[in-house]
Amino acid sequence: MGVKLCLAALVLLWALPASGQEPSTPPPPAGSGAPDTSVTELLPEIGKIGAEVGIFGGFSENPYGIGSGADFGGFIALPLARVGGGKLSYEIQVALSLATSEPFTVTDSVAFVANLAAGASPQDALAGPPRAPFPVVRAVRTRARILHLSPFGLRWTYLGWDDARLRPYLGVGGDVLVTITSQDPVADESLLFTGSAPFDAPLIGGLIAQAPELAAKGTPSGQGDLAIGGHAAAGLEIRISKGASFNLEYRFTLGEGRNARLHTATAGLGLHF
Repeated sequence: MGVKLCLAALVLLWALPASGQEPSTPPPPAGSGAPDTSVTELLPEIGKIGAEVGIFGGFSENPYGIGSGADFGGFIALPLARVGGGKLSYEIQVALSLATSEPFTVTDSVAFVANLAAGASPQDALAGPPRAPFPVVRAVRTRARILHLSPFGLRWTYLGWDDARLRPYLGVGGDVLVTITSQDPVADESLLFTGSAPFDAPLIGGLIAQAPELAAKGTPSGQGDLAIGGHAAAGLEIRISKGASFNLEYRFTLGEGRNARLHTATAGLGLHF
């Protein structure tokens, strides 16, 4: 028993000096006491992390011969790498174009059949009022809502003009375009159901309106289409502060199908973080 107590005492005496040793690495040098306010940058010299979010609005020249209108939306750009004197970013953008065309003429085959069913001869059925109840050849305007979404885009921004507070950029990417259209008659011409469905309300496909009961409920109507496409863009960031910029951009979007070309020219505000 005495031998065990002696051995335990020797182990304790050996361990005490080791626990009292100074740390092997020197303590950090004393500073001024001020908090560290530096920001760690993922990509140095291009901003805190080099990302940007923004909103924009402007003009659009719309597909399918609809004509000019308004365009507005938003975007986010996230930095990927430094490339060729600039930065390469991954960009997501969503925008909506609104437009109403100039009047043009359509031939309503459903109205022609309705006139025949009402007892008109083929010649009178084609002529429409006053020889038949419903107009067949008539003037309408197309009302369009075009949602264009770019879930994958690349933007290259040149950084060589930072002293002048200017950053030009180029962009490319893939797009999805969702288009909803209806044709609004310029005048109410029907002898029956004047000013309402089936032929004097907004027409789907230029042919027939939705049931008045659905219109009374506010149920949306129109002819829809979804197309895949791509875009090319060029723009300029004008820095108004360290964290904000005034942006100008032209973008051309091409979708699948005939006449599916969308041009936009926009101005917006970008916030950098």
